Amino acid sequence: MTYFIAGNTAVENTRALAQSALPNAPQEPYEEPSRRIAAVRVRLGAALRSVAARELRLAERLDPSPTCGS
Repeated sequence: MTYFIAGNTAVENTRALAQSALPNAPQEPYEEPSRRIAAVRVRLGAALRSVAARELRLAERLDPSPTCGS
């Protein structure tokens, strides 16, 4: 089972899980991602949130949900 931890990629989670399952396996030092990579992740996350919000607005226009009490 892989747990989501904010800031970690699936590859990092998988590596950590694999290393924890093998107690005698050599441990790799964690290297902090560069500022450039972190900035790209932030921009990509913002873009994906923006697209998701736009899709939700479009879906609401196409098939509005009934409001209670009207």
